[in-house]
Amino acid sequence: MRWWLSFFTLLAVVGAGCSSAPSTGSRPQGSSGSGSSAAPKILVVAVNEDPKNWWDGVNGGGGGGSRELSHLVNQYLASIGPDGTPSPRLLTELPSTHNDTWKVNPDGTMEVTYKLRPDAKWHDGTPFTADDVVFSWEVDRDPNIPNGNQAAVKLISKIVAMDPQTAVATWSQTYSFADRLEHREFFPLAKHLVEPLYRENKETILAQPYFGDQYVGLGPFKVVSWDHGSSIELTANENYFLGRPKLDRIRVLIIPDPSTAVANMQAGAVNVFLPTGGPDYDQLKPLADIWKNDGKGQVVTESIRWRFAEPQKSAVAQPADLRDPRMRQALLMSINRAELTRSLLGDLGVVADSWVHPRFAEFAQVKDSITFYPYDQRRAQAQYAELGWTPGADGVLQKSGAKLQLVLTYEQDEEKDAAIMRQDLKAAGVDADLLNIPNVMLRDAEYRASYTGIQLAQNPMGTLSAVRRFAGEQTPTAANKWAGTNRGSFANAEWDDIGSRLRTALEDDQRLGLERELLQVFSAQLPTLPIQYEIQAVPVQGFKGLEPISGVPHTGNIMHTTNAYLWELK
Repeated sequence: MRWWLSFFTLLAVVGAGCSSAPSTGSRPQGSSGSGSSAAPKILVVAVNEDPKNWWDGVNGGGGGGSRELSHLVNQYLASIGPDGTPSPRLLTELPSTHNDTWKVNPDGTMEVTYKLRPDAKWHDGTPFTADDVVFSWEVDRDPNIPNGNQAAVKLISKIVAMDPQTAVATWSQTYSFADRLEHREFFPLAKHLVEPLYRENKETILAQPYFGDQYVGLGPFKVVSWDHGSSIELTANENYFLGRPKLDRIRVLIIPDPSTAVANMQAGAVNVFLPTGGPDYDQLKPLADIWKNDGKGQVVTESIRWRFAEPQKSAVAQPADLRDPRMRQALLMSINRAELTRSLLGDLGVVADSWVHPRFAEFAQVKDSITFYPYDQRRAQAQYAELGWTPGADGVLQKSGAKLQLVLTYEQDEEKDAAIMRQDLKAAGVDADLLNIPNVMLRDAEYRASYTGIQLAQNPMGTLSAVRRFAGEQTPTAANKWAGTNRGSFANAEWDDIGSRLRTALEDDQRLGLERELLQVFSAQLPTLPIQYEIQAVPVQGFKGLEPISGVPHTGNIMHTTNAYLWELK
């Protein structure tokens, strides 16, 4: 039952190896040098946006490296390693059918026993107990809380604290990954601090200082101060249950501009820029070449997400034909994805046709379920014509006197992608205007969901991540306070049904068959236009312990910071 963890390793270390010692001056100011062992050991981390608060599920997406920060200050029931393998974190062991801690009933319901570590404590010294688990479940699934990560907790009908270290959950249906609930499935909250706020006023709970500079979590580092939009100071948690961190402090710098980020890395002012967001592979390549010569650092490349162009499919779609799969197919065939990928990523680039990378072990078993849409302007034009769009005198496609115009929105690190895509669409007769999403708006859920044309985006390559991304229940609306990942408003009952069955399937063969069905729906409907597999570049210097990601989790992203308590300066 591990096919979903099938992975390939794309760990091209573009710079020098981790083991090489940095030369003098490569250590950010304030860090401990080899000759000043008494000085505090300070690591300087950069991200591209302010996280707003520590609960990523209520932050409205965004995708910046700020979600990596949550693993510094909080911990989760399970941890997903760099290769996609789960391990217990707040648990003493993963629930298992072999030791009666995971029971599946004939009607599909489940009883899962979660045994908690007795030594885990909140930052204020209060023990983490089963009462916290019960309370967290109540809040996590509350429809009045704009938590975009409710898919798993909504399947739990009841949790009972049997004793301080034992919580028993009753699941209303089978969930294949009930043994490894991580940050996108179950967010632990400190009952003794959050419950009074929750009972008093749910509407204002997320604005309370608890979720900001007064945060109390379970992680290896504690919040000291937070200058919103500028920096965050963290200090080592002396009582962390896995042992005191090797670093004394972590200073987080918020650097929205990629060029500024690269300059800071080159000057030795930053140890690591956490993805996503920030400088891309192309922007970091010159720095990697410098580091290759001077041995001060390295740029590690990973492939863990697929990039796509997501058409709007709701009533606000402009043009309205974006809601028709034939229009989406025509648009995809109008984009020279092979040339776009080659120009941006060189030999490392691979065109995407779905979330299943060609190097995945199961690709050969699902390939015939994928419809491929190669760059073909002739076929694209025929499809546009089928929908009533024909070239005007200026070459722009027209229908009933209206031109085929749309707005292509993108994040800062996608500017080159957007420019090339716009050029291809123009050649096909589609008039596309470009609109950049400012970094300060990345966490504005309503803004992100209000685009009318096409939005460039990316998502992890796990199958359940794809299910979640385009699920009907994940459509952001005013009613759910714009929580949800399905910003393009894809609505397809067959997709939702297959996704529901996939979440409950326990056997490999059954899951593989359902993924084939899901790919068939995806290829026919094209809820989004797959473009390429992203190359994530992570610049690292002056410390060791960061492990490159080589696997795919069951859902969401794997975080580099899951082992941050082991990081240490060189």
